[in-house]
Amino acid sequence: MKVYVVIPAYNEESMISEVIHRVKKFTKNIIVVDDGSKDKTSKVDKKAGAFVLRHKINLGQGAARMTGCEAAWRMGAEVVVTLDADGQHNPIHISKFVKKIAEGYDIVFGQRNLKSGIPLDRRLGLKLGSMIIRIFFGINIKDLGCVFRAFTKKAYSKIKWNPLIRYGSETEMVARTGKNKLKYATVPIETIYIDKYKGMTIIDALVIIFSIPSWLFS
Repeated sequence: MKVYVVIPAYNEESMISEVIHRVKKFTKNIIVVDDGSKDKTSKVDKKAGAFVLRHKINLGQGAARMTGCEAAWRMGAEVVVTLDADGQHNPIHISKFVKKIAEGYDIVFGQRNLKSGIPLDRRLGLKLGSMIIRIFFGINIKDLGCVFRAFTKKAYSKIKWNPLIRYGSETEMVARTGKNKLKYATVPIETIYIDKYKGMTIIDALVIIFSIPSWLFS
């Protein structure tokens, strides 16, 4: 399978080069989407050997991820793996995701150990959000906020999220996976929590409730 890795990035010049070099051990097909960074992220990406796309303004991670995915399919990708640019995801797990896809799964979700290294408010937010999604869409994914994922082109057509909504695209992907009854699996990954301000909170989980009608009926 032709695997592409898509990495949305915003002001990540300090970390992105290391992430790219670690990903290159598994695939040379790397697309970084610089989401309107104000630093030298794009220059670092190109120097590290990634194919770089750039938004002129910051549109949010969901939009950047979609830009990268659309480019990957046009370049002949059969599978796309997405991960963060800040070093939270260890690329060593990429082979596990791809193996699951090869076994016949449509989409594979990364699963962190939520009892280790994640602030309490984030853990509670993830737990509440997961419960809401399970009730409405019949899919049990405990780590809604982990963007380390892999999916086929067929799955992408079913889980395609709204890029105009800046936050919540990760949860929308899960909801659409359940709604369309795609075959999914989870892969345990290391818990590397760098930024205590990033991640789903209880308030974010409550916002999901207002998004459910659009996910159910669109």
